[in-house]
Amino acid sequence: MKQRKTKKDNTIDYMLLATSLALLAYGLLVLYSATFYVGVNFWRQQLLWTGLGLLVMWAMVRIPYPLWQKLALPLMGVTLTALVIVLFLGEQVFGAQRSLFGASVQPGVLARLVAVIYIAAWLSSKGEQLNRVRYGLIPFAVIIGVVAGLVALQPDLSTALLLAVTGLAMFFFAGGDPIQIFLSLVSGGSAFAFLAWQLPHARARLVDYLGSLRDPTQMPYHVHRAILAIGEGGLFGVGIGAGRLKSGYLPFPHTDSIFAVVGEEMGMLGCLLVIGLFILLIYRGYRITLETPDPFGSLIGFGVATMIATEALLNVLVMTGLAPFTGTALPFFSYGGSEMLVTMAGIGLLLGVSRGRPKGDWDALLDRWWRDWRARLPRTGRSASLANRRA
Repeated sequence: MKQRKTKKDNTIDYMLLATSLALLAYGLLVLYSATFYVGVNFWRQQLLWTGLGLLVMWAMVRIPYPLWQKLALPLMGVTLTALVIVLFLGEQVFGAQRSLFGASVQPGVLARLVAVIYIAAWLSSKGEQLNRVRYGLIPFAVIIGVVAGLVALQPDLSTALLLAVTGLAMFFFAGGDPIQIFLSLVSGGSAFAFLAWQLPHARARLVDYLGSLRDPTQMPYHVHRAILAIGEGGLFGVGIGAGRLKSGYLPFPHTDSIFAVVGEEMGMLGCLLVIGLFILLIYRGYRITLETPDPFGSLIGFGVATMIATEALLNVLVMTGLAPFTGTALPFFSYGGSEMLVTMAGIGLLLGVSRGRPKGDWDALLDRWWRDWRARLPRTGRSASLANRRA
């Protein structure tokens, strides 16, 4: 079988960078239109977070990505500590204990990226032992269960679901046994459904969604208004800034419902442009994944691309009535500091992986800095399945 071509230079993926910047500019334009009627404070704050996000992205590109494999364990420890603290000391945001220091720091959002880094480090260290239940599935289920469980207890079920789906997809990509993955889907899905049914607000949303499948006129209030806004725009939209439904009629136009603002003001073509840019970004992310021979870098790329893809997909599905309502952000578009920083950090990681693994002195320097971690976080061993994927 013909061997895949890999990058020979250390340049970043400029198509991925250009697509990310296009989504960022598009998102800022839509957010300004969605909030200018209540003042420019939202947009100015988001502009600040965007600037910080670009700095974070640049830093993630410059830092050799193998360093994150060595930092995976302490990063996960800090994240778990923050998730525990937020349960007791966090401030409520829309009915959930998900915020520290106001609404600017949300550990649940950060946990998604940290989980990607930690799972990539863990999976790449397992090699052929991955398909042994004792060394693969059971420890993996514990990792996902603890992180997603702490997020779900806030309760923030949508973030917990996205985290679990991303982790399971990474397990599959690393070569996990399909039977084990199926059993994980059944057991994890059952546990998630049981937890959702025990929470009054989540149960109400599920009941409303099931009712809307039988009678579309009974769809939830938020989703109904989002669909009306999208329908109001038609093919070309009413014009940027000319939308009326965002001013009091459409709930949360600057966060959850911002895709509906795109639909009203820029029409179906504007919505397709958003979806097309996301598809291009995810395509470039998965292409970087397949061109990276290093298992850790490949898993990082796959995890980040999947993390962004699942969140964007869920937001669009909810706003079009194809999934039960959840308070999910649209990456690059929705207002929020934690969301912006995590998204831009993920893009920076992807761009860093696209440069390739550093050679020579960098590897030696990293080994000297982190030689004490070798016993706790084994060196990357290429799993047989990943090797076969690149054969």
